[in-house]
Amino acid sequence: MIKRAKKVTLLAGIALSSGAAFIWGVSIPGKAPQLARAATDGPVLVELFTSQGCSSCPPAEALLRELAQTPGVVAIEWHVDYWDTLVHRGSSWKDPFSSRAFTARQRAYNRTLRGTSGVYTPQSVIAGQAEAVGSSRAQIFRAINAVPSAPVHVETQQIGDRATAQVAGASGAHQGADVHFVRLLKRHDTRVSRGENKGRDLSGVHVALERVKLGTLENTAQQFELPPLKPNETCAIIVQNADGWLGPVLGAAYCPNLHPVESR
Repeated sequence: MIKRAKKVTLLAGIALSSGAAFIWGVSIPGKAPQLARAATDGPVLVELFTSQGCSSCPPAEALLRELAQTPGVVAIEWHVDYWDTLVHRGSSWKDPFSSRAFTARQRAYNRTLRGTSGVYTPQSVIAGQAEAVGSSRAQIFRAINAVPSAPVHVETQQIGDRATAQVAGASGAHQGADVHFVRLLKRHDTRVSRGENKGRDLSGVHVALERVKLGTLENTAQQFELPPLKPNETCAIIVQNADGWLGPVLGAAYCPNLHPVESR
């Protein structure tokens, strides 16, 4: 659902009966925004909530591919399930990567950030502290530049077949935070045969396949063993407080030796 004007491009979200919000993002051509963060600030997690059934989502996924190759950014693509049964011109498309759990994550973020469980696509969440239209480079870059340094340092390493994550906070203030492993598909290429994107060839990177809680921070420094990966998979580690409402991302990192992804 993209309407083009001569100088202004409007990117539309979708309104759904299940409490979704209808949101317009405005992207005005001009000077490209730049990232302006120090290397010592630590990586910023950018999460894109998207669907293969959403015709306004491919530009957001293209931007995420760029962010996945940007130093200082950890990029994850979560595919939601509320598009799977939406009929467009007589057909719908079941996104093979969609998950009810990923939709629940998006709703939890919206309760925290917007005071509503209503959702829309494409939506990006930056460091668990700000949300933006997923295809808006200006909004996302401003949010990345604005978030404070990550208080928890995450370092992954691999020795032989064993991979671990070292998680350390500056003090005991972050005890009780959850440490999550997110299994990611490095890249997918999908021919969509039904729904809004019928006939389109879609591609994406760092597509979430599952999220597994590794444990909880009990000390200022801990080590967690990472599950094995399959071919064409990578992973990310997220440290975050969660109790029905999602708090700020305290630390994030890619798994060892598996970044950056290849682009085409």
